[in-house]
Amino acid sequence: MDVNGVHSKEYIYAAQHIIVKVMSKVIEQLKQEWEEHKGEFVLTQSHTLARFIAIGDDGDDYYYITYDGREIIWSSAVGKLIYLKGKIDDRDYKSFIRLAKLNHWDQIKTTTESIDKYRKFITTHDAGNEHLTDICWDLN
Repeated sequence: MDVNGVHSKEYIYAAQHIIVKVMSKVIEQLKQEWEEHKGEFVLTQSHTLARFIAIGDDGDDYYYITYDGREIIWSSAVGKLIYLKGKIDDRDYKSFIRLAKLNHWDQIKTTTESIDKYRKFITTHDAGNEHLTDICWDLN
């Protein structure tokens, strides 16, 4: 069957090729965004204060992966994160870091082994989901 004079298999191949190119650019842009802001405090789409720790993929969508001190949150990258560093007073931003060092379970000073076990446990995810970047546990 022809679609506008182009054989349908060729049309489908061309469309798939375009989609792959667009998705590659999206991944590249998300990774660049992560490199610039990893570990920073952000406001998520659900207005939650969290740290931007990674980019993820579930096979259907790309995700901003954030951590609020207790749990990992995967938010669709269709939305946006609001980066706070450099946008709010530096003293206020540093107070977020100070409080995270006292209250975020991945930062509380215990043994290195227990922190590593906790981080591994909370980053275990469903089959098919993958991290496209490393996980940044640093407070930036």
